[in-house]
Order: sequence, then structure tokens, then C-alpha cells
Amino acid sequence: MGAWGYGILENDTVLDWVEELLETQDLSLITEAIEMVLDDREIESFTAETALGAIEILAALQDRPGNEEYDEELENWINRHKGQGKELLVPSQKALGKILDESELKELWEESENFEKWVKVIKELEGRLIPTGGQL
Repeated sequence: MGAWGYGILENDTVLDWVEELLETQDLSLITEAIEMVLDDREIESFTAETALGAIEILAALQDRPGNEEYDEELENWINRHKGQGKELLVPSQKALGKILDESELKELWEESENFEKWVKVIKELEGRLIPTGGQL
């Protein structure tokens, strides 16, 4: 696991994926990352890391960013696509549930002293996707 922190954008896999995302003009990579988690029976760590990055950016697109720091290029990409992706919010919640329940990434974090902090970050992201009141 090429991670230096328990934050969603604090690993090499997701940062490499973000570089690819910045080259796109739509949400196809975000959709694909979420669908991979929903379609896979066994969720490998890189699949989960990528989906978490996609879901973090999806939340930011809904004007609900978290504490993650975005570089200027990613911030600009988010601003260009602001408000898009509402149809991905419910599937994203399902994907987060699968990642927390049955992913290789969860198993790796369970072996770490930061497991509870990682779970807290994921739960916080889940709360930003569809805030209390359920307004999409």
C-alpha cells in the first residue's frame, strides 16, 4: 500500500488516477471507478483506493468538499464540472459500504494502528455524499 496517510488522497494509486482524470472532459473515469467496486466480487486495494478518490471528488462536485487538499489543477477541474454527477451519489454510497465491509483495502487498514481513523474518514465522506435530509 503506497500510502503516507489515512486521507483519501494520501496514496500513490489515487494520485496517479487523478492525473488521468485531469485529462478528461467528463465524469467517465469517476463512473467507471464506482462501477468497478459495485461489479467486483473481490475488491482489490487499488480498485477501492481509486473509487474512494472518485467519490471524494464527486462530493466536491456537489459543493461538499472535505478536508482533503486539492492542488490547483484538480481544483480547476472540479470547478469546471461543478454540480455534475448527482446520479452517482446513491451508487457511491453503496460502493463505500462494500469498501468498508469486504475490500482488500479494509483488510490492509485493519492491520494498521490507523484503522479507526481510516474508517472515520470514510464515514465522514459518506455523510457528505447525501447530507442529512437526503437532498440530492
